[in-house]
Amino acid sequence: MIRIVFTADNHLNRYYAKMTRDQLRARRRQIRDAFKETVDFAIKQDAHFFLHGGDLFDNPDPSPVELAFVAREFKRLQDHGVKILAISGNHDMPRYMGESATPIRIYQELDALRVFNKRTEIEFETFDIDGARIAIGGLAPDPRADADTDPLHDVEINAPDADVKILLLHGGVEDAVPPGFEEGVFKKSTIASLKQIDYFLVGDIHFTNKLNVEHATVLIPGATERLTFGEIKNEPGFYYLELDPSEAKRPVKMTRKLIEPQAMRRHEIRCGNLPMDNPTEYVYEEIRAVSHSNQLLQLRMEGILEREQYHQLKFFDIWRLGSELNFYFDLDKSQIEIRSRAQDEFGNVVPEERVDVERELERVADELFDTAEDDDERALIQDARLRVVNLYRNKNE
Repeated sequence: MIRIVFTADNHLNRYYAKMTRDQLRARRRQIRDAFKETVDFAIKQDAHFFLHGGDLFDNPDPSPVELAFVAREFKRLQDHGVKILAISGNHDMPRYMGESATPIRIYQELDALRVFNKRTEIEFETFDIDGARIAIGGLAPDPRADADTDPLHDVEINAPDADVKILLLHGGVEDAVPPGFEEGVFKKSTIASLKQIDYFLVGDIHFTNKLNVEHATVLIPGATERLTFGEIKNEPGFYYLELDPSEAKRPVKMTRKLIEPQAMRRHEIRCGNLPMDNPTEYVYEEIRAVSHSNQLLQLRMEGILEREQYHQLKFFDIWRLGSELNFYFDLDKSQIEIRSRAQDEFGNVVPEERVDVERELERVADELFDTAEDDDERALIQDARLRVVNLYRNKNE
């Protein structure tokens, strides 16, 4: 049997702006462990090929820690005779190449793997295994492509003679992209027209999918870890294929292997359920009921609050409790609306308004400043206030 492991979207070196340094280290270790599971499985199954569909890294300049980790994992695959072929993704490929290179190409210079770098031409490598010839090719993504672009349109394909041909891609696939997807999308009509390709192995989309497009099989492995709260319903994993050399176009086995992700939860509180007296304690109890020390928890508050009730909520203390009880805690107040009882000069009630984030930042800073114990702490809070407010303003300009 020809044995293949296909993974993508591992996003090593992922950055989380709100995490502490220790949290970020631990979170990155979790993401590395998920990738390591794909390597462990390939070695255990005595795989012939370890194929990668892009976004091994979350950015084009990963830290030495991540680079060294990948070097060790690729060395393990090499030592067990597993051939590695890969493409970069939109996250770990520089937007404008120039003299720069994608980080995965470092390992190609050491003959650890084959990376397909061209964006307008598909190159192939051929292998003879148990009497069957396997051709594996790849097309590097163009980070500038938008959702109206089919990256396979007008691409030169020079497929060699082979019993089965596999193509590595990175991008969206028509009918298999999330709402608001803004990158290049492979059209099903284009896939159907490429009769010489049997398997399209596609990275980029973080949820899994499998499509049959006329003669071809399209596999989307999804990410190996849930990266955001928007991915809570995703099941991280990768694909494993076994092909019979005598009839390699029809797989004997095509299985998606699941990876246990770090615990992640989103909990919602409707503002209408908050009591008028001591609403903060109500929120405390909600947090305590759903917290876990190794969990990423997002508390989302939604609905309309009276202005007086809003100001009774001790948001900093809520955030601090959530952070103490969970690995990571995110407080989402973006869906809160404040009902103003003020009237204009004609006696009309002022319309409802959304939370002013900048004003809220200032209010929290004032609370911290008032409770500071000495001048050094007050100076530190003032400096943090300026930095955070300026960052917020720059982000929204």
